[in-house]
Amino acid sequence: MNYLLDCDRLQQRCDNIVPIVSLAAQTCPKTLESLTSLMIRDLPSYANRLIQRRRKRTDEIYSSVITAGNLDLKPIEITSREYPPLFPQSAARQVFLTTLEQQYTGLRSAEIQQFHWLFLVETRLGWRLVSMYSRTGISPLAKDAPIAPPTESSRTIVGEAIRIWLNDCHVGRVGGA
Repeated sequence: MNYLLDCDRLQQRCDNIVPIVSLAAQTCPKTLESLTSLMIRDLPSYANRLIQRRRKRTDEIYSSVITAGNLDLKPIEITSREYPPLFPQSAARQVFLTTLEQQYTGLRSAEIQQFHWLFLVETRLGWRLVSMYSRTGISPLAKDAPIAPPTESSRTIVGEAIRIWLNDCHVGRVGGA
């Protein structure tokens, strides 16, 4: 390293010298609002990369995520807990968002709207997805159109994309963070 060579050349005692890092790694935003705004911006590309990696040539049905949006951070009050949280300050934060997907089946395609309810918690290793529930409907969504009941969806493509994005954000790989 350069700082050792300079110390030897100047014949100075270098035991207490700490190397200076010129550019610190970018970190994730601390506020949930800033974090989720960046996340929904990048979510379609993260999800589509996962879809392409997992897709087989023989798959007859496949989809792509067109957009993510309708961010809502107002939590639903959950009062029917059997046990109160031990650490209320570290309770999971609720985030609502939607994704619009194009699903392809042979020569036909349909737009599917997904409604996602995320539970995020801030840890010493950054924000993490605790769980996620999703509902599915056909787009455009009419007032009387049926919507599937919520299902746990943290292991779906969108859930995995969120996990990967949160990790990338924590290590400074997300632009604009």
